[in-house]
Amino acid sequence: MSTLVDIVNSIVDINQEIEDFRSTGIYHFFVEWFAETMKWFYVGWYKSKLFAITFAYDVAKEILTSINMSRMIETAFNSLDSRVMQIVTFFRIPEAINIILSAYTTRMVLTFMGM
Repeated sequence: MSTLVDIVNSIVDINQEIEDFRSTGIYHFFVEWFAETMKWFYVGWYKSKLFAITFAYDVAKEILTSINMSRMIETAFNSLDSRVMQIVTFFRIPEAINIILSAYTTRMVLTFMGM
């Protein structure tokens, strides 16, 4: 008789587990699935942005190299007085101008790419 009671209890327990899954388990399953999917999409979006930025920076370097912008800046600063040139090189203004031009050109390339 106890075996029959154990079987009936097992059937009731299984039915309760199925009902619990139908009432709350499905919700938790889809919430976890949606969270994992959103994390996957966000990581993919972030990696694509990172790739686009590095690609745009490489393109910007090539653009600046092809128009020989560094040489133009160097010749402009070489025409300055030696005292002014010392101050300019002390504050590393030519390097700052190169960085700003590189950043602006990278932004231009990213805008052209639609990013």
